[in-house]
Amino acid sequence: MGELSRHLLYKARWHGVEVRVANRFFPSSKTCSGRGEIRNDLDLSTRTYVCGACGLVIDRDVNAAINLARWRPEEPSAVALLALTPALLLSTA
Repeated sequence: MGELSRHLLYKARWHGVEVRVANRFFPSSKTCSGRGEIRNDLDLSTRTYVCGACGLVIDRDVNAAINLARWRPEEPSAVALLALTPALLLSTA
């Protein structure tokens, strides 16, 4: 575990915040935050997400943030059980 992660977990415990760690390959920026369609052809240089299914046009980072805010881990982990208050999401990407 890196120094940043250690500090983040320490502060989360201190303030009663839950930390959830998404897998680094979770397609947060490739998934439509409107309908959940996944675009596998999205390059890193593309800064605007455009959904072919519903027509949503949104900044790629905002889209990823919405998807991560909605994400729930399939299995609880030691990290996910830190606290009782709203989640602070940490992507390992």
